[in-house]
Amino acid sequence: MLYQWSVFFHILIAMFWIGGMLFTVAILVPATRRELARHRAKLFTVLGTRFSRLTWILFPLLILTGVLALSGRGYPLEELISADFWLTPYGSTLMHKLILFAGVLIISGIHDFWLGPKAAHMMDTDPENPYTQKIRKASSWAGRVNLLLGVFIVFFAVSLVR
Repeated sequence: MLYQWSVFFHILIAMFWIGGMLFTVAILVPATRRELARHRAKLFTVLGTRFSRLTWILFPLLILTGVLALSGRGYPLEELISADFWLTPYGSTLMHKLILFAGVLIISGIHDFWLGPKAAHMMDTDPENPYTQKIRKASSWAGRVNLLLGVFIVFFAVSLVR
């Protein structure tokens, strides 16, 4: 039963995270280019901050539910810390997933704690400055790269069970 609940919450959390990024790319960004352009900086600051806070709560829960799911699938912690495990096809696939997740954590940290806040501040104070546009673009690209990494993480997650 613990296995099913851990997988359920792991998938639910991943859906929220990936879904939030997809919403941003497919709905929020296009809407702020036209209809909501004059509120763009404020929307990204408010919504981005809320989403960021939630994801930094959810990231450790993804790790916890992932470890619990692995344990329920027959891979206890003792086996996960064995070098032999990581040489198996399952371990290798999991390693790819975890490396991508580590990349997500790094890029999220840079985006959420430096680029995003800096871009929002600069858009409020000096929106026409070319440096503002560079920071805003870098922040945008960090989000896109994270979404791409997230999609590949889902691919490796599916590969683990199929």
